Amino acid sequence: MKFNLPLCLLPCLFLFFTFKLFAQDTTQINLPASNSSIISEKHSSRYFTPAGIVIPGTFLLYGCLKPAITGIQRIDDDILASVKRNYPDFHTKADDYLMWAPSASIYLMDALHVKTTHSFTEHLILDAGSMAIAGGVGFVMRKISKNIEVYNTHNTKFPSGHTTNAFRGAEIFHQELKGINPVLSYSGYLVATTVGVLRIYNKEHVLSEVLAGAGLGILSTKLTYWIFDSVKAKKKKK
Repeated sequence: MKFNLPLCLLPCLFLFFTFKLFAQDTTQINLPASNSSIISEKHSSRYFTPAGIVIPGTFLLYGCLKPAITGIQRIDDDILASVKRNYPDFHTKADDYLMWAPSASIYLMDALHVKTTHSFTEHLILDAGSMAIAGGVGFVMRKISKNIEVYNTHNTKFPSGHTTNAFRGAEIFHQELKGINPVLSYSGYLVATTVGVLRIYNKEHVLSEVLAGAGLGILSTKLTYWIFDSVKAKKKKK
């Protein structure tokens, strides 16, 4: 099976860039933040700790290595065949709505005046920024994978856009509430995981596409937060 270098290089460069940011982000600068909190440039390095990127990075690489590792395709085929055999008539549009639930929950927190890390205006910027990054990288990945036979076996698209969007929002929800309510902050991931499972049960995606989407969504949000904090730090210096 032919190994496709461009598609595998994309997530590798993405991960290398995040590790590079982590290594460079060591200067602490106190900044006035919303809700009378104090953030620092050093704080933004938490977005790219090894523990924070190893799981989403593994998910993303797993999907991109499909052309090189036949076992990944076999697992995709087996799971999808099992779903078609056991749930041939299953179909729901719930995933179309659930994928927006994590990010929408942030605005619900704003409406209820629940304390979060950033303000409503900042939430709009972070939401739009992460959507742009995830959408841009996902678009490139789909363009490349469209010309690779192994990704077109079941007439699906790589990666899963619904799953990317769901985990993108779940990561925002986590970042905004982890310092205030750590347990609640993880609830968005449960919703996002449900979206990924439903994409498989709807026969719209295979496992590797869902996992890659999850990894892309999380990493895109982390990168957005780092960029946001960096720009804010530079403005404070001026």
